[in-house]
Amino acid sequence: MTSGVALLREIVDTCTESERKIAEYLIDNPKTAVFCTIAELARQADTNPPAVIRLCKRAGLSGYRELQILLTRDLYETADQSAEEPPPAFELDSGQSVDLIAKTIVSRTTDAIERVISLLNPAAIEAAATAVLGARSVAIFGVGASANVAYDLYQKLSRIGVSCSFSFDADVQVSVACGIGPSDVAVAVSYSGKSAHTLTVIEEAKRSGAKLIGIMSVGQSALSKLADIALYVPATEPLLRTGASLSRATQLVMVDILYATIICRSIEVSIPRLERSLKAVHEQDLKPTERR
Repeated sequence: MTSGVALLREIVDTCTESERKIAEYLIDNPKTAVFCTIAELARQADTNPPAVIRLCKRAGLSGYRELQILLTRDLYETADQSAEEPPPAFELDSGQSVDLIAKTIVSRTTDAIERVISLLNPAAIEAAATAVLGARSVAIFGVGASANVAYDLYQKLSRIGVSCSFSFDADVQVSVACGIGPSDVAVAVSYSGKSAHTLTVIEEAKRSGAKLIGIMSVGQSALSKLADIALYVPATEPLLRTGASLSRATQLVMVDILYATIICRSIEVSIPRLERSLKAVHEQDLKPTERR
């Protein structure tokens, strides 16, 4: 279930000054939003009503009412895990031991994956699974580190018989986006959701009439604005300079959640196909190598 406080924590560093005032005020005083109107909240946060609306849009919410609902749910949770501060950013140092590096990476990865749960929108996952299962074909897109995540989704869907496509070639991705149609689904994986290539692909996919599922970090981006279904992962920007390891890990977890949901919603068809696929691959590995 999406946590309002966790969501605000994820986007606060990307906010404008007026939006940041509201976000920080609500993080410290979540009860305020339950009882305040937009005007009252703006006054208490020493800013203006339009900033409240912009903050909701930056968080990927439909409006202030949705933010109120998320914060109200937070108040009734028995354990407020979202209030915990994330571990300090990992700094590269030539003197660090392997033991310290390993412990830091594992700690930050664990924290990032737990934050996936705090931002999870079950309704969006269900909608994405339904869209994939009802599509004529699924075109999957992603470049850079996100390409590896996109490929992971591609090979998973292939195992259960979902007609899908993916290419590591960026130009081919654009061509595919131009060739799909209203009966197809496009899945775009992009941590930032705003790279030039990603923007080209998703615009062409939308122009083709395909339903667009986006897997991206929480916050405003071209992908979040254009996606019909948004699957958000935590913002892990501080660690991007060490190889996008956290963003990749959280995106892979989101792919696993979506994939498992798809299997559960089509279990009578998916399980036999998965078993057949695994058996065929295993038998192929056991065959002796033919001499030429």
